[in-house]
Formats: sequence, structure tokens, C-alpha cells
Amino acid sequence: MTKLNEILIIDDEKDICEQISGLLNDKGFETKSMISSEEAINSFKKKDYSLVILDIWLNNSKLDGFQTLEKILEINGNVPVIMISGHGNIETAVNSIKKGAYDFIEKPFDGELLIFKVKKALENYDLKSRINNIYKNKAYNYIAKSDCSKNTLERLKKIIKTESFVFLNGDKGSGKEFLAKKLHSESNRFFKNFKTVDLALLEENHVEEEFFGKEEKQILKKTGVFEEVNGGTLLFKNIDQLSSKNQGKLVRVFEEKKYRRIGGGSFKTIDFRVICSSDFSLEYLKKKKILRDDLVKNLNFYEIYVPALSERFQDKFDLINVFINEIVTQKNISIKNISKDFLSFVMDIECFKNTLQLKKFLEWSLSVLCDINKDQITRENLVKLMLNFIGGKNLIGETDFLNQNLKNAREIFEKKYLEYNLDKFNMNISKMSKQIGMERTALYRKLKSLNIKTE
Repeated sequence: MTKLNEILIIDDEKDICEQISGLLNDKGFETKSMISSEEAINSFKKKDYSLVILDIWLNNSKLDGFQTLEKILEINGNVPVIMISGHGNIETAVNSIKKGAYDFIEKPFDGELLIFKVKKALENYDLKSRINNIYKNKAYNYIAKSDCSKNTLERLKKIIKTESFVFLNGDKGSGKEFLAKKLHSESNRFFKNFKTVDLALLEENHVEEEFFGKEEKQILKKTGVFEEVNGGTLLFKNIDQLSSKNQGKLVRVFEEKKYRRIGGGSFKTIDFRVICSSDFSLEYLKKKKILRDDLVKNLNFYEIYVPALSERFQDKFDLINVFINEIVTQKNISIKNISKDFLSFVMDIECFKNTLQLKKFLEWSLSVLCDINKDQITRENLVKLMLNFIGGKNLIGETDFLNQNLKNAREIFEKKYLEYNLDKFNMNISKMSKQIGMERTALYRKLKSLNIKTE
């Protein structure tokens, strides 16, 4: 078990505090006792506690035990709380658990039973903490060596533990959804669901059903994402693709803090954190009237800019290594067989505009190369693969290609790469842009600059 912090005891009877503290101290636990809800909540805001033992009846306090429980869980939703009461019954115990308490014990309590419940609660807290650390440190480790990445991460850290609604803006493929998941994984909503709704893929007439769910004659036909994400975090991806009419419906829901299924009678309360993402800044969307003023005002976004790969040169080497490690694990090949000159060659390729493009290129090249020769993946292997891809020696000789300056060589490869994908997707620019991780308008500009016909 990892080292745990103090146990906070909250009871208006000083002798009870001393009794519990004495029992726990004898077993090697550190404790802090307080007799009022106000004092306890202020302390909880400033200090991490591993467990709270809380009396339901707090005389001479502004808040009773249940109200204090609610405030504590708002600050840290993962901390276990054991409720105690001298007027305990089954109903009180059930009510405690419903409101988020870990357990309940009745006064006068058995010392051994209290110690047992405390140990179990701390074991649970320790396990959750370790899972949390693994999840957030490994699964969602945002590489930040460049100044712009550091700034993004610092802004994110400021609001992770708050309930602030967040607006992420940045180029397609820059990692907005990744950062949204990171924010969720380190928030107090970690153990609840994270859901993404891509509004660019959602048909206008299906929005309400997707959000709210549907029932007919009190029989559930479809669960809405609002229900699925209850208590967790919801990402509205490409929020700029939501129509003004449906934005208005969202405004009403968040004003009233409730909704109901299509065809349903009873209302359901909303309890989830909202993150929105777009390829455009919030200011731009407001100026162009793409987002309604009442939506922006109601959700009161904290905006974070997510830089593109072209702005993150100092991060590129680490990103390449992270992606390669993911790929070699999937392909069951040895990282030792990938030469340093392969890595340096990928570093020198400047045509990747975002992390998605970089990752897809590495997935493609390593998948092909490891199938050909798992024992040796070098710069030479990669160059030959790219030459074969753009037409090999029939188009341009390997030596000639290698003797080109980087700009010309890159242009040759880009042109053949884009022509290949245009043919693959039958000139469908929308499908192609999603596949290669390039925003449509940027793709059109690139095709035009390379004199590639799109009709």
C-alpha cells in the first residue's frame, strides 16, 4: 500500500473525536479532528485527506453531515467517507450510500468494526489512486518540451480539478480529443464515463435522439448520450457543425439543468462536464455567428489552444518514439531492430502538419517494413518503400531522388501520395481529408499548389 495522508474526523462531540482518533492512532494511522463543518471543509480544500469519518448530526454547524458530504465530494469525488450516527437505522445507512458515502457505522460503535471498515476504505482508495496514476501518466502523457506545448499543459492543469466547461481549439489532428481524455482522466470525474459526440458525423434530424434518448409508451428505445455519460465528461467534437436550432436546444437544457427523452414524460437532471472542440477559435466562431451568443455565455468556456505539430518541433522526437513504441507493441517486433538513421530520417520529413499525419505515416511504413524484414528497419528500407510508393525507378531513380534537395524530394512524394489517395477515395475530398488527417480547406490549397486536378 502506498503512503496515505491523514484521516479527517468530523464530529460535534469532542470526546467522540478523541475516542476515534485514539483508536486509529493506536493502529498507526494519522488523524485530524474537527467539530464544525465550516472548519472541516476549509481544511479539506487546502489539504489531501485519504479518508473522512463524518457525523450525520453536526450541531452548531451551518451544514449537517449530508450537506458536508456533498461539499467534500465536490472537492474530491474519489475520497472515501464513512458516515456515523447515534440515530442510525437502515434508511439512514442507505441514504448515506446513495449520497456518495463509502460506508456507514452506528454509534456506539465497535472499535474493531471501525478499524476494519477504515482499512477496507483505505485499501480501496489506494487502489483507485494507483489505477488513476497509471491511467493518466501512461495513457494520457502529453509531451511538452516546446514552449507552446508547455503553455497548453499549464492552462490545462489550472482547470483539471474544477468543473469549468472547456473549449479546445486547434488544427485537425493536433490532439484535441487526446487532451480532452487527459482532462477527464485527471479530474474528479475519472471513474465515470467519457463520451465523444462528433457533430460533423451526426445528421441534423438525429441530434435530439442522440443527446436525449428515445422512448415509446414508457419503453426505452434508445439511451441518449446524456444518460450514458451521467457523472462523467462529454466531448462535443466539431461543435461548429451543430446547427443554430440545435444549439438553442442545448442552451435550454443547460439553463434548466434537466432534459427528457423523446416521447418520455419524466425529466432527468444533467450531471456531466462539457468539453467542446473545433478547428477554429472561439472568437472566430462568435464573430462569424457560427456559435450562438447565448450558448457561449451559458457554457462560459475556458479556452485552450492546442498547437499543431509544425509548432512543436522540440516535441517531435519524443512523439515519434511514443508512436513507434505503440506500433511495435501491436506488431510484436523488437524496437532494437529500428535503426537510429530511420528515426533521424523521419525527423527530417517536414510535410507532417499534425500528430495524426505523423502517426499514420509511421503505422503505414512500419507495418509494411516489418512484414518485409522484421530484423532490420533502416533509413534505406524506408527510402526504397517511399520510392516504390511513388512509382519507383520508372518514375524517378533512387539515386536521383536521394540527390534532390529536401524541398523537391518532399514535393515529389507529397504529389504522388495525394494522387494515390485521390484515386483511392474516388475524388471524394471529404473522405480523403478524414483518412489522411488534413483539414479540407488546407487539403484543397495543397492540391492546388501541386497542380493536382480534383475533377
